[in-house]
Amino acid sequence: MLSSRHQSVLKEIDAARCVGSWSTVSALAAKLLKHGSPGHVFASIVGSEAELEEYLAKVEWSPQEHWSDDGMMQRSSDGVRVTARYPMNISSSPKQLEALEKRLQKIGKHTLSDEEAYQLSVVMAKVYFYGCKFEQCQAAVDSLATTIPDEGAVSPVYVRQLYMAQMVMRGITAEMHGDMDTAHSMYDTALAALKERLSSQAALVVPRGSAAGTEKSLEELVNWAEEALYRRAMASLAQDNIDRGTDELAVYIRVMDNVTPATFRVFRRLRANRLHMQLERQSIGTDASAAALAKERVLTSHRRQMALLKATYAFPRANEAHAEVLAEVDGAARDWELVRAFSRVESLRLLEVLYEAVYLTFNSPQVLRHLVHVLVRFGDYHEARLAFVTYRELVERQLERVKKALGTGSTIDGGLESVNNILRTVVVGARLFFVHLDSAHECLSVVHFANDLIDDVEARDPDHRIIPPVPETIRAQVALWKGAAHGRLAQRSREPSNRADHHCAALQLLRQAAELNPQLYEAHYFLALELALGARDIAAATAAAKQAAALDATRLDAWHLLVLLSTARKDYAKALQICEVAMRQSVWWPAYNEAQPDVNKSSESVTHSQALHEASAKVPLGSVDAGMDFFGLAMTHMAIEGRHRGFDASLDAQPRLFALYANVFGSVVAAGDESDDVASAMEAAGISIGSLTVGDLRTGHHTHVNHLVPSQASGRPSLARSLARSVFSKHTRFSSHGEYPPLPFSASDGAGEAADVPKLPDHPGQSDQPKRQRSMPHLRAPSGDGSVLSADIPTEAFFDKHGGGRSSTVTHMHSNRSVYSTAVATRQNHQRAQARRALCSLWLATGTAFVALQRLDEAGGAVAEALAAWPESPEALTMRGQLAAAEAQHVTALNEFHAAVALEANNIRAAVALARVEHELGRRDVALGLLKNITRAHGWCDPEAWYWLGRLEHELALECDSDACSQMLRRALKYSSYALELESSQPVRPFSILRP
Repeated sequence: MLSSRHQSVLKEIDAARCVGSWSTVSALAAKLLKHGSPGHVFASIVGSEAELEEYLAKVEWSPQEHWSDDGMMQRSSDGVRVTARYPMNISSSPKQLEALEKRLQKIGKHTLSDEEAYQLSVVMAKVYFYGCKFEQCQAAVDSLATTIPDEGAVSPVYVRQLYMAQMVMRGITAEMHGDMDTAHSMYDTALAALKERLSSQAALVVPRGSAAGTEKSLEELVNWAEEALYRRAMASLAQDNIDRGTDELAVYIRVMDNVTPATFRVFRRLRANRLHMQLERQSIGTDASAAALAKERVLTSHRRQMALLKATYAFPRANEAHAEVLAEVDGAARDWELVRAFSRVESLRLLEVLYEAVYLTFNSPQVLRHLVHVLVRFGDYHEARLAFVTYRELVERQLERVKKALGTGSTIDGGLESVNNILRTVVVGARLFFVHLDSAHECLSVVHFANDLIDDVEARDPDHRIIPPVPETIRAQVALWKGAAHGRLAQRSREPSNRADHHCAALQLLRQAAELNPQLYEAHYFLALELALGARDIAAATAAAKQAAALDATRLDAWHLLVLLSTARKDYAKALQICEVAMRQSVWWPAYNEAQPDVNKSSESVTHSQALHEASAKVPLGSVDAGMDFFGLAMTHMAIEGRHRGFDASLDAQPRLFALYANVFGSVVAAGDESDDVASAMEAAGISIGSLTVGDLRTGHHTHVNHLVPSQASGRPSLARSLARSVFSKHTRFSSHGEYPPLPFSASDGAGEAADVPKLPDHPGQSDQPKRQRSMPHLRAPSGDGSVLSADIPTEAFFDKHGGGRSSTVTHMHSNRSVYSTAVATRQNHQRAQARRALCSLWLATGTAFVALQRLDEAGGAVAEALAAWPESPEALTMRGQLAAAEAQHVTALNEFHAAVALEANNIRAAVALARVEHELGRRDVALGLLKNITRAHGWCDPEAWYWLGRLEHELALECDSDACSQMLRRALKYSSYALELESSQPVRPFSILRP
């Protein structure tokens, strides 16, 4: 019977052994020996084990070297083999282990209790195991039972760890003999028995030293519970039981996510997680339902992998990139495509991985390539531009090394971006600049870089011995965006010769793209659009548009172009037929066809915001862009109805169009003016780049942060300063963010919404609103007097309104809406702008129908609604000016037209209307100069501009002498004939509405 003092010492020894405090164990064992108690044999066993563990703790080893190829899948004729390294041991048995072996053998000669004999056998087996004497180790543990011993008097808790060590050593020796079934049974039995003895809240894996208050893992040679979890999964995989092995590996990963300290076995977990992702990818295959079920697991696994990589690898040196990080980035991008994780939240999770990889690889072009693709898909075009510019600068440096290697005939260093990957990313960048950023010049710069690269590689390696040939599909894409950029510049050019050069280049390049890749939809569509816009070749444009529609019948832009081309031939019945065929195959057709607004419902009973909120709930997910195309086609359908069946028919279609507008744009308007760029989205989602750690992987752990850049509390500088060329210039967002006025559904909405709408003054002299001038397009007050043309009104009137001049007004840009603020280029901001333009266009179409029906008062109300929807609309200002001109209010009309031209210098309707008013005021020389400039520049294809130019030439010819008269009459006849020719091919709506 042990005394209470002896029992107290034994409890202390048991606790110290459990946490791995072996110096304490040695001291307590010596104290037990001093007492000369019956426990001296047990003290000797414990002291020997403590000496063994203290020796093992001093062994220098590298987990990264030991497990470098662990978890590697190797395919052979016998199936799939997975590498699973045995635990670290000591290859040459040192004197310390030999001395311990002799001491333990001597202890075994004493009379031992069952508990002491069990512990002696396990400790002796551990000495054999670490000394690579596996036969003796197997003999020592084979005699022991496979059931967990009862809790004894000397080690009631630590006996569990001894049991785990015994079973793991039995499993490993079975593995060495190729008996994987026995090995798996040992591991599984041990883990099941241990779980029965533990409470539900207890940790299954407890690293030694974790209770000592240290945050650094001791990286034991073997943690028996962790080893059993890992090797159980490996044994199942070795038996080709992939499903069971995958599940068991997931259990290992999940348990290790919650281990303390969090960095314990980080490299082995890195290997296990990589293997688990490969097994998941293999199990998914091409099964869409399996991909949907595994989506969350796959996305979580990649976040875990990045956290483990950050814990394993340090920040790279110059010109160094971690190959494993790059492999993870490629795998993440591939798996997001595999499981079709394309929602905004899922894209944010991929962006978190990519931004962390940018830091770990010091702006690797490979990471930036993926970043550009994901940012474009996410819809932050401003950030995508920054990433692409950085990518281009970095690959240009790499290409210098490639060119040097090609020139000397030496091999190209590994780790560089391939030429084809560079060209594919350049194509994405060209599309980004052309479609989303509306920058034809930057698009041209990008494709010129691509062409120079292709030519340079072809010249240096004509036989493609080092660099593979560039696929025709990539060449076609480069030609496509170069041609599209030339076409855009042709439309914007003011010089006829320059415009002709751009137009010819566009046609040549777009035809080349269609020849290189006949299946390229955009090549045929942009060719058709250029033929219609730049050449007025209706027949050729129709043929190209038909080819585009045949390639992809689900896209409405080619169908829309076919409709406009039919109206250019004045075949309105055919246009209506094509329009209805195209609309019926759209997913938006049911929403349009079934839209029957309740005309009996009072307009005051439902506010604008409520109507949009109700409509937004009906919007199919991800279909806003398709809805915008459908809405444009429906607007064209209404315009054709007006021409073909009368404007009363177009007015009948108006309610359905308003209902369609609410369905398409309801979710956009209901979202408000909140920023939707990546920085704001990450802030809202609680993602902080640079702060991801393995501790964040714990079950139930959530990171709550409020910034894209790393937290200042962490002491790490922001990524914008850490990177050589940052793609995280968030300050540019704040300097360029603009705010839009709310979008009113109608001017008759409730007072709650009307409070946010810019108020029109009651009379021209209202003191709280400065008079609008030609340089002040943001002020929309119509004026009936001539004061707006006087030179004594300062151009700084708007800024003087706030006091303090221009600088004080700029400080109000974040709180006061103004057209001087420009929103960041994002998908949602683009959709907001499109919502304003769409509602404005709808009201203007309604106003046009009212004008045709001579209902001018109602037309004025429609124009007022259009301006309430989009106060900066040149078209709405032009129509308001035309209504004023119809009432002989020439000064007011001039004011409106000047404001429209100031907002959009290329607005032909406003410029022609301005010339007409000048003509009516008797200033024919001014009108003639305006019309000559218009027809020379952007109005070269406008029949109204040519008609009025011919009419003015004719009027002036009648007032001059005979010699000049004949020349002017010939010009007048030429201009009028050209106007008639243009009018014969004029569509119901301009082709330019289809430009992306």
